[in-house]
Amino acid sequence: MGSYFTQSVLAVALTAFSSSAYAWEPGVGNESDTSGFAVNTQSRNDVVSFWHCVYTQSEGYENRISWTGSIASSSPGTTSAAFKNDIERRINYFRAMAGMSANINLTSSATVELGAPTPAAAMPPPSTTKVDAAQAAAFMSSSNSAEYLSPDGGVATGSDDPHEPPPSWSQDSATARNGAFHSNLAVGSYGPGAIDAYMDEDDQAAAGAENNDVGHRRLILFSRIQEMATGDVTGTSDPFAFSANALYVSGNLLSPPTPHYVAWPNSGYVPAPLLPIRWSLTYPNADFSNASLAVSDNSGSVGTTIVSTTASYGDATIAWKLNSAVPSSDTADQSYTVTVSNIIINGTAHSHTYPVTIINPDRLLESSNLLGSTSPPDTGANYFFETVPHAEAYEIEISSQVTATWFEGAEDGTDANIIDNTDVAYDLREAITYTPPGALTTEKFWDTGSKAFRLAFPRNEFDAFQSFEIDRTLIPQTGAQLSFRFRRGYMVAGTQFEVQSSTNGGTTWNNLETYSGTNNYDSSFTTKNIALTSTGQNTLIRFILHNPSGGVFDLDAYAAFPIGAFIDGIQPINCETLQPQTTASYPASADFVTLDASSAGGPLTAGNTYIMRLRTKVGCKWFAFGDSLKATPVTAASLSTYELWFRSSYAIIGNFDDDYDADGIPNGVEHVLGLNPMDATDTSAALTSTLDGGDLELSHSIISGGTVEAEYSYTLEAGSWNSVTVTNSGGVATASFAVPTGKTECFIRWKAIEP
Repeated sequence: MGSYFTQSVLAVALTAFSSSAYAWEPGVGNESDTSGFAVNTQSRNDVVSFWHCVYTQSEGYENRISWTGSIASSSPGTTSAAFKNDIERRINYFRAMAGMSANINLTSSATVELGAPTPAAAMPPPSTTKVDAAQAAAFMSSSNSAEYLSPDGGVATGSDDPHEPPPSWSQDSATARNGAFHSNLAVGSYGPGAIDAYMDEDDQAAAGAENNDVGHRRLILFSRIQEMATGDVTGTSDPFAFSANALYVSGNLLSPPTPHYVAWPNSGYVPAPLLPIRWSLTYPNADFSNASLAVSDNSGSVGTTIVSTTASYGDATIAWKLNSAVPSSDTADQSYTVTVSNIIINGTAHSHTYPVTIINPDRLLESSNLLGSTSPPDTGANYFFETVPHAEAYEIEISSQVTATWFEGAEDGTDANIIDNTDVAYDLREAITYTPPGALTTEKFWDTGSKAFRLAFPRNEFDAFQSFEIDRTLIPQTGAQLSFRFRRGYMVAGTQFEVQSSTNGGTTWNNLETYSGTNNYDSSFTTKNIALTSTGQNTLIRFILHNPSGGVFDLDAYAAFPIGAFIDGIQPINCETLQPQTTASYPASADFVTLDASSAGGPLTAGNTYIMRLRTKVGCKWFAFGDSLKATPVTAASLSTYELWFRSSYAIIGNFDDDYDADGIPNGVEHVLGLNPMDATDTSAALTSTLDGGDLELSHSIISGGTVEAEYSYTLEAGSWNSVTVTNSGGVATASFAVPTGKTECFIRWKAIEP
C-alpha cells in the first residue's frame, strides 16, 4: 500500500499558536512578596495562579501572629512582622483583583489622623503611630467581647457603636478611640481572616452584622488610599475574649487618580471562596442614586435587589444582591453579565457592562490525561497531553496496581500517608483519656495501639471545619468497603462527622456517610463499614468534621473533655491501590512525557503493566492527577519499522495514510522522509524542487532502510500520474525527469510504501 504527497502550487494555511509565561506580576516564585501585584482577571489560569501563589500564601497566619499582649494583664502587645506581611499581602491581593494599584503599605511609622471629624475624645499626642492606635483599638474591642455576644452565643452588634464606644468600656484611651474611629473593626476574626470579612460584608465578624453599604470593602478598595495599619488580638478563654482586628484606613490620601470602575466581585474570573452576597460597583464622584441594574446568566435575566447607593465611605458605590443563590462552581464555571445604567458622571449618564465568572480555583479546565500507545515498544514511548497556560511544571507518576492491604491506626511514625488539614492548635493523632465526674475508671479514646485520629474544633467559630485525608489512591473492586472504628466525643447536635470520597483527585467530594452529634459522647468504639461504589475508579478518601451554623464544643472552652470525633483502625476491603514506583519531572515547555528506562527506574519489561498519571503545577500548587493510563510494552523487535516509529513517538497521530497535522503530507510519508507528523511547519522541506536545464528534480533525506517512489503529472487528473526514477545516495532520495518543451505546469509527488 502506498501513501502520496504531491508538490503543487497550492498554498497550505498554517495557524500559529503562542502563549505568555505568566501574566500576573511579580510572577510565580515570588509568593513571599506582599505588594506590587497585577493580575489579568480575564485569564482564568492567571487568576488560578494568582490565587494559589498570593492569596493562599497568607493562610496559616494564625501560626505567625506571635501576639505578645494579654487581656488579663491589660497589655495590648504587638504582632510579628511576618504576620503583618500576611495582612499586607491579602489587602493587595484584593486590590489587584479589583484592578487597582496593589501597593498598600502597612506602615509602622505613619502618625494618626487628628483632623475633622475626629472626636475630641480620640485625640492622642500627634506623635502616636497608626499601628499603635490600631493595636489599642483591637485590644479594646476584644476586651469588651460581651458587647458582641448575642443570646445564642454568636457574635452580634451590641447596643454601643464600637467606633465611638461609651466611657464604660474597659481599656479606653484616646489612642484606642482614635484607632476605633478611623479603622475598619472586626470582632471574632483577625489578620487576613478579618480582611476577608471586610470584603465579604456578609460576615458577622465584621462589625457584627451584614453591611448593605459595604463600607469596609469600599475603604479597602478606596482609590486614594496608600497606607494602612493593622492591630490584631487573638481570642482567649480566661478571661473569655473574642479575637479582633482594627484596620486603620484614614489619613495621608493620594491626589485623586484617573477614575475608573471598580467592581467586586471583579470583572473577569473570581475564585468562588471570595464570592460575597453583596455585589458592588464603584466610580469616584459618580451619582448612582437613579441607576438601574441588569444581571444575566446563560439562562437569561437574573433577579436583583439594589441595597445601597450611598455616597459615604470612600468612593461612590452601588451595591446589590442576587435574588437567587449562585450555583456551585465545583464542576462548572458560573458566568454572569452585569450592566449598570444611568450612572451620572459629571452631569452625563453612562452605563457600564462587565462579565463575572465564578470559578473553583482548585479545578483546571485543561485535561491532565495522557494520550499514547497502550502497547508501546519496550524501548520506550512518548505520551502527549494538553498543555496548560501558566503551568510551571509537569510530573509523571509511574505505578503498579496491587491489592490494598494497608491499615491506618494513627500510631507514631505511620502518618506518611495522611494529609493533615487540621488546625495547628491540636494534634490529629492523640491519646485522649477522660474520667467522668464521680467515676472510678478512666476511659481511653483510642481503639488499637496507643492513639486515634481526632477531629475537633479549636475554637467557637462560624462554619467550623476540620479534616484529614488518606494520601492513597484506591481502586474499589466489586463489593468494596471502607472499614474503620468510630467513637463520638462530645459533639453538639448541629455538628456532623462525614466520610467522603472523590474520583477527580479531590476537586469535588461525595458524601458517603454522616454521623451527627448527640450533645454527649459514645460509650465505646463501633465498627463502621461503608460501601465504596466507585468500582474501578481512582478514589480518594477523607474524613471531615463540620458545623455550618456555629455554637460548638471547642478546645478553648472544653479542653478537659473528649470533644470531637475519634477514628481508628482504618482499612479498605476488596480494593486495589496504586503503588507509586517512580516519578519524573518535566518543564513548563513540555507537551509530552516519556515512558522509558529513565522514567520507570529501569529497563521496561515486555508484558509488565505500567500505570501512568500526569499532574500539573500551576500557581505554586500541584493539581490533581489525571486518569490512569495502563501501558503494557511489547518487544520492539516484533514491530514493523512504521509501527515502532508510530508507537514510540507519535501514537496519537492515527494511521499510515492519515494526515494528523493537516499539512498535506500523510503520516507514512512523513515517517520515511524523517519529518514530524505533528508539525505542519516542516512542509517546505519536502516541497523544495529545482529546475535545471529542463530537468525537474526533487530531493529529500530519508530514514535508514526507508523506501520512496515518485510520480509526476501535468494535470493532477486521475490516471495522469507516471513513475519517476528515484536514486538514493548517502541517505538522500532524488527524483528527476526531463520536462518536455512547452509544458507550463508540472507536479511531482512522493510515494511511501508501508513496510
